[in-house]
Amino acid sequence: MLAFDVDDSRLTAIADEFAASPKQIDMAFGRALNRTAGTLRKLSVAGLKTELGLRTTTALRNRIKQYKYSGRRGRGVRVWIGSNDLPLSAFKGRPQKTATGVKFGDVEIHGAFLATRGGKRGVYQRVSNASFPIASVSLPVSDRIMTFIEDNVFVDLESIFFKNFAADIKARTIYGVGK
Repeated sequence: MLAFDVDDSRLTAIADEFAASPKQIDMAFGRALNRTAGTLRKLSVAGLKTELGLRTTTALRNRIKQYKYSGRRGRGVRVWIGSNDLPLSAFKGRPQKTATGVKFGDVEIHGAFLATRGGKRGVYQRVSNASFPIASVSLPVSDRIMTFIEDNVFVDLESIFFKNFAADIKARTIYGVGK
């Protein structure tokens, strides 16, 4: 889990610049947290789609969620990123049958085979020595997801938050919201 602590002196400097009330500061802080989490979610989904070579963002949108919480340390937002293996059907490309299994892009899956199941063509492997049951093949992506998120998305976290906070506090003081 990556944590981010907000510099209180920067918050008060921005609030003093616009002469914001404590209630306006509190409201702008909450909104900036939510907007920052949403931005991180969007950046993650868009970047991971190209990084992993996925067909659509559907598989990722279901795996990246944001939650509000409040506790002893105040309130905050958590961005949860599920990094379980993705099914082979989520990736771009076409599987090719080989002598030892199936080749999908750069990955060779030994013992796998192409089959149509439930009207959908896919890549499967046998679970046991018997003919059935069979299971759909999935690829591990956890390391690639975490590396991309840490190197590309969470780098801009502080600048995104303070940009959102400054914009919100400015709007609240100009229009008198939350006095």
